[in-house]
Amino acid sequence: MKKGPLSNKEKDFIKDNLVKFKDKMNELAAELGRSPSVIEKFVKTLSPAAESKKENATELYAKNEERGVTVMTETASMAADESKQQRKSNQDPDRYTQCIHKIKEQ
Repeated sequence: MKKGPLSNKEKDFIKDNLVKFKDKMNELAAELGRSPSVIEKFVKTLSPAAESKKENATELYAKNEERGVTVMTETASMAADESKQQRKSNQDPDRYTQCIHKIKEQ
């Protein structure tokens, strides 16, 4: 049985065959010559990453590199709007916050 961290080839094999061996982790581990616990740990790290993975808005642009054209698609626009709430663009820069005094908050 192999020891040490999983190689990139082994990780790719697990990702590709996860559906096939869904309930049979022992068979998947035997196929790779690894411990079932190592395989299960790696699979657990995949699940949250896949759910929380969000696309970057810049990857969703339509591009034509021959003509040097980039167009924002509807999907890119929606992703940018969703990420706008997370950015802190509405706040004043840190260098100004010490100098500004607000009498009333609106």
